[in-house]
Amino acid sequence: MNYQETKKALRDYIVAGIPFVTVQSVDRHRPERMVREIAQENGFDMFLYTDARQVVHLGPETRMPVDVHSDPLPYLNDLFQKSQNCIFVLGDTHKIDVDGAYTRELLSAVYLAKETGNTIVTVAAEPVWQRLSRFGLCLHLDLPDHRERRALVDDFCARHPGNVSWSDHDCERMATLVRGLAEAQVVNLLEASLVAQGTLGSSDVFSVASQKELLFAAVPNVDPVACKPGLEVAGLNTFKEWLDRKREVFFAPSDLLEQYELHTPKGVLLVGVPGCGKSFSAKMVASRWELPLLRFDMGSVYAKYVGETERRMQEALDYIGNVAPCVLWVDEIEKALASSSDESDVGKRVLGQFLFWLQESPAKVFLVATANDVSKLPPELFRKGRFSEVFFVDLPNRAERAEALRHYCKTSLHQEFSPQDIEVLVTSTKGFSYSDIEQSIKDYAERVAFGHAPAPDASTLATHFDSVVSISEANEGIAQIRAWGREHAISAS
Repeated sequence: MNYQETKKALRDYIVAGIPFVTVQSVDRHRPERMVREIAQENGFDMFLYTDARQVVHLGPETRMPVDVHSDPLPYLNDLFQKSQNCIFVLGDTHKIDVDGAYTRELLSAVYLAKETGNTIVTVAAEPVWQRLSRFGLCLHLDLPDHRERRALVDDFCARHPGNVSWSDHDCERMATLVRGLAEAQVVNLLEASLVAQGTLGSSDVFSVASQKELLFAAVPNVDPVACKPGLEVAGLNTFKEWLDRKREVFFAPSDLLEQYELHTPKGVLLVGVPGCGKSFSAKMVASRWELPLLRFDMGSVYAKYVGETERRMQEALDYIGNVAPCVLWVDEIEKALASSSDESDVGKRVLGQFLFWLQESPAKVFLVATANDVSKLPPELFRKGRFSEVFFVDLPNRAERAEALRHYCKTSLHQEFSPQDIEVLVTSTKGFSYSDIEQSIKDYAERVAFGHAPAPDASTLATHFDSVVSISEANEGIAQIRAWGREHAISAS
């Protein structure tokens, strides 16, 4: 529940005379602010136990705070025996998720509240002991929603008008990118970034938001990947056009999606020939969408102890959800989810765990998974709703090879060939992958750099290409991969 929904429910429970209400939240300050607002708006006789080990009266009459040392329950019991219709808020509770001396003492106080017509409200990050929960109701206060995050960003800009020059669009992007952070974390992230950089403009929005991954404990199976702005991969125009359409949906307001019963894009599976840009495409997506990129090594979650593998997987998925919105890159996913021939119960549970998260997780995570051998992928992965689309990345066509040749000749050989020469080189590289073209040119550039060969003309470079064994010649399985892709997936080019 968001802030306003939780506030309304808490007020209704108090009016209904529920003796015990728990507000579960990782951020104690928001629930405490909430009860202060409820007391002020409704004139309730409310008492709040604070970090300073004092009881503060929040009712219509002003009273001095009362020091209660380490245990507020004796004060609470005395108050309830003398008064009715009081609300006592324990803003700093002990561990109340297990049976213990304190929880039993609190249970006695709940009995008293029920008998005298009073209410106890606790704020806690952990669940409540089962016997306690039977006497009341529990509210779950979610992390700040988009509206709250936008208000925090607007307030930050208002407090630093001379140092922060963000447009309305910039503020909206920042509010989206800091999703998953508690209120204090959002404020601290913004303030620390301003101190570090001095001023913040439109170009700093992504760099500020990308620091949020530092606020969460790292997990060994998920690694942040740095992406330069403006990264592009040659060709794949159909895939790029699809990405541009889905970007608009990914960042659309949730109320607009709900109006048309639409869902945030889940991700894409890129299947195809090795060395043709599938892995680099993950970096391109993160760069084009200005989102953090995380690489998830799913194969490393497996462990030898019972339950350890599932725990590692859940830790990784929780971390990814915290960093969201982000792009998640799973390279060669068939090796991690290897096949239906795996009879291991652990493998099946991990597969089910991942597939459930992929389809049901509310986190804004766009998955870019790559695969070379689709025959090893479990059929469940191809069910509609798991991936937004499946694209086939084939060997580059003539136009794409020409684009790659111009790029690598310019960057590695520092040469620009005429259109006629490029056509000669395109013919010489038939059957080459992008990595074949790149590595062949860099091999020749290495010889030039160390004086073992002169700068080549088109004829010399074409002869060099003729000596290269391309991936389509070296790998007999390429024809099978291409046949599957043409029949079962959309061409990325």
